[in-house]
Amino acid sequence: MSSSGTSGASPGRRPLVIVLAVIGILAVIAGILYVSGAANSLHFMDGAVHKGHHVVRATVAFVVGVAFLIGAYIAKSRQPAASTPARSGTTSGSTTSTGS
Repeated sequence: MSSSGTSGASPGRRPLVIVLAVIGILAVIAGILYVSGAANSLHFMDGAVHKGHHVVRATVAFVVGVAFLIGAYIAKSRQPAASTPARSGTTSGSTTSTGS
């Protein structure tokens, strides 16, 4: 009996998918906080940002979050390289020398 999952992702990619998804979700949440204005009440997100820069930070947070979520989806759905069948037959340009 095998304990591996039925998805196409290899078991070694699972931590990568989880990390990418968590960072993506946190970035989208940060974007929502910037848009809603709740970032002003969170001291670690406020910093020395002027009022007009919240729109820029929200846009960057949304773009980065979506990019990380897309990366997680691609990493999860991509077939592992080891599962592709190896080519058998001749290779071009390789000759074996038996003399000399």
